[in-house]
Amino acid sequence: MIMTPSKQCLVDKGCLHTAEQLDGAPLLHPSNVEIDNLKGLAQEVAQHFGLPTDFTPTQSVMVFDFSDTKRHDQALLFQEAPAGGQPLPISLAGDALLEPFWPTGLGCIRGFLGAMDAVSCLSSWFVTGDREQALKKAEAAY
Repeated sequence: MIMTPSKQCLVDKGCLHTAEQLDGAPLLHPSNVEIDNLKGLAQEVAQHFGLPTDFTPTQSVMVFDFSDTKRHDQALLFQEAPAGGQPLPISLAGDALLEPFWPTGLGCIRGFLGAMDAVSCLSSWFVTGDREQALKKAEAAY
């Protein structure tokens, strides 16, 4: 189960001590998170929707701060080869290109579509040898 509660909700439920960390510490620093209360919140929500409420040793709760997502500025780039060899194309897709944030459940399909975009751009370069065309295609897809 994935949910995206607000900071205030997490504070109200006792999962976070404060919604704004002082002294520059990250919001989700362990000193600001009450993991047992977070588990309780997850169980409460799961029960509300009729989902299992038991945790297993390998499946617990995690909390992520998505307010500072990151993304790479290029989906395709080229590493120049030494001594005049062919450049090495480097193509990023999925979570390597865009830090994951999939509250609507689109992560898997975006990964597949991103991989297909990457293959299309690489194919363009392999067939034509035109680096600029491949870069433009990657930029348009990204």
